[in-house]
Amino acid sequence: MVSAGGALPQAHQLLADCRPLRADDIVILSSESDVPAALALARALSELPVDVHVVPVGAIDLIAMSRINQFGNVVTMRIFQCPLTQFNRAVKRVFDIAASIAGLVLAIPFFVLIPILIKLDSRGPVLFRQTRHGYNNEPIRVLKFRSMIVMEDGDKFSPAVRNDPRVTRVGRFLRRTNLDELPQLFNVLMGNMSLVGPRPHATSQNETFARLIASFYRRHNVKPGITGWAQVNGYRGDIDTLEKMRRRVEHDLFYIDNWSLLLDVKIVILTLFSRKVYRNAY
Repeated sequence: MVSAGGALPQAHQLLADCRPLRADDIVILSSESDVPAALALARALSELPVDVHVVPVGAIDLIAMSRINQFGNVVTMRIFQCPLTQFNRAVKRVFDIAASIAGLVLAIPFFVLIPILIKLDSRGPVLFRQTRHGYNNEPIRVLKFRSMIVMEDGDKFSPAVRNDPRVTRVGRFLRRTNLDELPQLFNVLMGNMSLVGPRPHATSQNETFARLIASFYRRHNVKPGITGWAQVNGYRGDIDTLEKMRRRVEHDLFYIDNWSLLLDVKIVILTLFSRKVYRNAY
């Protein structure tokens, strides 16, 4: 490893010193002002049968997290990548459509019985529509079976807590069993949600936590899901501390960075059979 500063007069001596070493690589450290000298030194070292690298001083962290990429006719350092390729998005969409249709067919008895129970238990509509952030922070209308006596949305929303008096008797059962989420299968068919992904939060919640947690909105780089990696690991329900939301976001970002169809299948299976999914459900 050599420094570019004042290196040109020593280039011939450096060549002579490097030849008997039989080095595989030579790394030149260069400050911004020394870039021309670094390039000249690299050209001089090209007489050696080695790979010559130039590393800008102070950019080690940038280089460590980047990949060299061909963007048209320009070579770039790609720092972040879109989570899913077009092919992966197509695969995930096919899985979503097939699984949601199967889910709706299997859930027909619930779609008949639950509306009757809701109507018998309390006044109000059967379905509840709430504005939440979806893919790329775009607002979407998420469907749920109504489980409360109120229809809060937007800035008026406040999340349910343990023994919340707003939750109806039927609603308490629906929330504990996740059956209140069944109508979101229609959101999946419409394409504004996925079967698996970060759970969508109410817009007021997002705006609050986005000011406190770095990269919070990166969880919206994929479609939100009916279930997700955070939920099957027990991070659902009321968020009464900042640390709980941090852990949920960490799990969401892990899912985004490690997506695979097998991971989606695993999360669906865990959603159906894992006890963690029903923890903090009220």
